[in-house]
Amino acid sequence: MFIKETTKANRGKPIGLLRGAGTRFATMWYAMHRALRLKSALLSTIHNPHFATLSIVKSNDRVRLAVLDIKNEGFWHAIYILLRSCFPALRALRFCDAGVPNMDKLYYLSHKATMALEFSTETLNKKTTFSSLKDDGGVGFESTEIFGTYEKVDQAL
Repeated sequence: MFIKETTKANRGKPIGLLRGAGTRFATMWYAMHRALRLKSALLSTIHNPHFATLSIVKSNDRVRLAVLDIKNEGFWHAIYILLRSCFPALRALRFCDAGVPNMDKLYYLSHKATMALEFSTETLNKKTTFSSLKDDGGVGFESTEIFGTYEKVDQAL
């Protein structure tokens, strides 16, 4: 269903979501960017009458939590703010991964990254920007996978 919605939204070209990996820094940011780009297709999918009848939607807590996030406008706003503040740095990272000479662009992009962070500082510091995001208990295993546990941190110190 989701691929049908993305095909309609992207002039006949099917586009899927990306899954971020813990092994590479930028894939999480690229996954958030792709999700933001496909927001309308995600909303169309979860509001499809056939989607509610699927057994996985009724039985899987991860799917239920994902649907709640997709419906949460504060979630999309927070992702937009994060991406807006870091996008020039991601472009610089992409140029560095390209394997071709790009030193002329790095100074410009580092300046743009500084400007983007300064522009977004007030919004990033607002408590209301991220206050609508809360852990419903269903993603604790993912945060442990990414950040580790406090025991590991204490052992490293």
